[in-house]
Amino acid sequence: MKRLVADLERLNAGGVSAPDLMAEPVLNNWLHGVRIVSCLEGTVEGHSAHSDEREIKTGELFAVFQDDGEVFARTLDGWYRLGSAREGTEQ
Repeated sequence: MKRLVADLERLNAGGVSAPDLMAEPVLNNWLHGVRIVSCLEGTVEGHSAHSDEREIKTGELFAVFQDDGEVFARTLDGWYRLGSAREGTEQ
């Protein structure tokens, strides 16, 4: 939780940029999922705990950030770089 708060404070202060997040896992074919809390669902790539192309639901969604033409999401689990959205889903 402390890392989440620190990331959100950095984001709010303008201390996060696309180059900082380019090594984060990519979530493709994503959409806003429904849990008791807001999350994302999609096919993950480059995640240390999940094999590539695995369908996952992230932890709670806290922030979405766009910089340098890239879109990133901060969830309870950490950062994701958002790839293509699922067809029929608005970004």
